[in-house]
Formats: sequence, C-alpha cells, structure tokens
Amino acid sequence: MNWLPANDVLRRRADVALIVGFFVFFWLPTADTFLHLDRAPTPNENRAPAAFPARAPGIAGLRKFTAGLDAYFEDHFGFRSRLVGWERHWRWQLFHDTRLINVLKGKGDWLFFSDGKMVNDITGTRPFSDAELEGWRTLLTGRRDWLRQRGIRYLFVIPPDKQSIYPEHLPDWLLTRAGKPQRLDQFLVHMRARSDVPILDLRSTLLDAKKNTELYLHTDSHWNERAALIASRRIVQELASLGITSAAPNPNAYREIVSNNPGGDLALMLGQQDRLPEKAVPLLVPKPPLVELVFRKDATLIPKSWIPGTEPLVVENPRTTGKVVMFRDSYAISLSKFFSQSFGRAVYVWQQNWDKPFIERERPDVVIDEMLERIVIFRDPEELRKADGKPDVQAFGDR
Repeated sequence: MNWLPANDVLRRRADVALIVGFFVFFWLPTADTFLHLDRAPTPNENRAPAAFPARAPGIAGLRKFTAGLDAYFEDHFGFRSRLVGWERHWRWQLFHDTRLINVLKGKGDWLFFSDGKMVNDITGTRPFSDAELEGWRTLLTGRRDWLRQRGIRYLFVIPPDKQSIYPEHLPDWLLTRAGKPQRLDQFLVHMRARSDVPILDLRSTLLDAKKNTELYLHTDSHWNERAALIASRRIVQELASLGITSAAPNPNAYREIVSNNPGGDLALMLGQQDRLPEKAVPLLVPKPPLVELVFRKDATLIPKSWIPGTEPLVVENPRTTGKVVMFRDSYAISLSKFFSQSFGRAVYVWQQNWDKPFIERERPDVVIDEMLERIVIFRDPEELRKADGKPDVQAFGDR
C-alpha cells in the first residue's frame, strides 16, 4: 500500500479546508440574501438605502435600470450591516476616526454631532454675512407681522446644541482653537438691534441648570428629559410676558426613573450602540393626579405627502385651556411631553417652513418656532421664506 508522508496529508487537508472556506465565504452574501442570516442592526447612514429600480423601455431605460440595480446591490448585499459595523468599530478603536460619519469624539464617553460646520462655528472661521443676517430678520419679522394681522402671538425658541452647554467635554484640540464670532451670538445681536421679534435663547437657562444636574445624553445629539422639562417651564414663562398666560409644568409633579440604555443616535451612526451604551438615562413619570398625555398623529391637518414619523401630532389636555401650534424639530419630541401640560390643545408640526392655510384653520393663540441652534446658524432663511408660500413643501431637518 502506497502511504503518503504525513506532511503531504496535512498539506492536502489544508488545501481542502482553504477551498471549502473560500466557497463558504464566497456564497455567504448570497445565502444571507435569501436566509437573512445577518442579525446586525442596520447602520444609520443619514440616508435612505437605494430602492429596487423600476424597468423602463428603451436603451435609456435599460441603462437607468442597470445603474439603479448596481446602487441597490451596493446597499443590500449580504452581510453588509455586519461588515459596515466592523469597519466602523475598527476605525473607532484603532484610529478614533469618526469624521466621515459626522460624529466627533469628545472627552470620556461624550460624543458630539459634527458635519464640519460645527467645528467652523466653534473656531469662528465661518461667521454670518450681513446678507444672511438680514435674511433671518426678514423671515422672522414677516412671520411675526403675518400672525399679528390675525391676532396671533409669535415666539421664536432656540434650544442649544450640546457643545454650547458642555464645551468642556469637547476634545482639547478644538477647545484651543475656539474663537469668535460664533454664529448664534451674531444672529441674536443683529435681531435685537434691528427687530422686536420675541426670541428665546435657552442657553443661559440650561447653563444655570447644569450646575445641579446633567442635561444632555452622552452618546446622543439630544438633551434629556430633565432639560426638556426645564426648557418647557422657561418657554411658558416667556409666553406670559407676551400675554399668553398658562401654568408651567411643575418639576415636583414628576418622579424620575433612571436606566441604562443602548447608545443613542451618535452611537448608532458609529454602529456602536452595544459597545457605547447610554448610562443613567432619566425618565420623568407624572405623579397622580397628573397624567401622561396622549399624542395622536393627524396627517389630515396639513394635506401633503408626509415622511413617515413626521406627521403632525395633536394632544388635547382637558385640565387647561389655550391653543398652540409649534413648528419644531426632534428636540420637541421630549419637550412636547411637558409643554403640552400647559395648553388645552397643542399641534406639533415637524418642519421649519410654515403652512399658513393650516394656521388660519387652526386659529391658535400663539405660534412657536422651535428651531435647534445648528438649524438656525446653517439654514438658508431665504429658502424657508420661499417655502412658506408653498403648502405642499415640507422643509425640515435636524442635521
């Protein structure tokens, strides 16, 4: 019998294992397409994945279909979620590199949203032009005057970004480059010198409150419910100075439950929700007799094709009176929980442009523009002014 040397046997087994392994890895993406083996969470890329293309007739239609098919495959091939998660984890762990996914690593476990514009604002390298500032004055003065003609009050509210309240948690390389002018300060100086539009800058309120409690989430771009309650009280106080009197939400009417959760939206953008958890998240629960209000979606209030999750929200509160409409961003998700306790009816519309026919139908006592700091300092006011005259347009965005 012809026996092979032991080294040859091992070499053959290694060759067979390599061939089998190659075919397994080669066919895994196809297997995942049909069997859905990849259980990794879908990475947040701030865009919708490409849809399967529709087939159109002709050569041009075939070319478009082929290009669409290629884009679809790039967004849906097997184990894509797992591979993107690994790539982001390795880039985070080895190089602390988050620039391509709009996340800036601060000190400790603090993460900050940044698309580059935030860095330019902190360093003072991209101030407002006079034309941009006048654009904001024209927009807000026009809105206030339009409401005034209809007997409706107006308030413009600016929740601050996390870095405005916790700059000490930014990386040292950015802190050493911090300079003036920053855009929000420019905006406020210009508006207060040339307009009497009521503007509420919440920075001083939250800077004072942070001495006693933490107000923003570490792995998320949003404030927590403590900050939302404090901001709600301050807005109600500001409305009283405008003649809209209502009872501010009482902090003693809530009990706090603290929990550890998966990482927030910034950790999700990194694909690291499990590895970067959000610790000590406060949830404020109303104590009897105060009750949790029920919000309902009502897309019929403003006829348009709504992006899922952004439909107008309506809440009725039989314990009080008054009507308010708030054009808002994602910061109002937690804000509305507390602010709605002060009014009989509140409608929250997730967009920055106005639907004026809706306002005339709703006839609120006050309209509030709640607009996050980074939207104010980088949104084009002329674009919003033009969109105000187009009820079928939904202009929104937190980033």
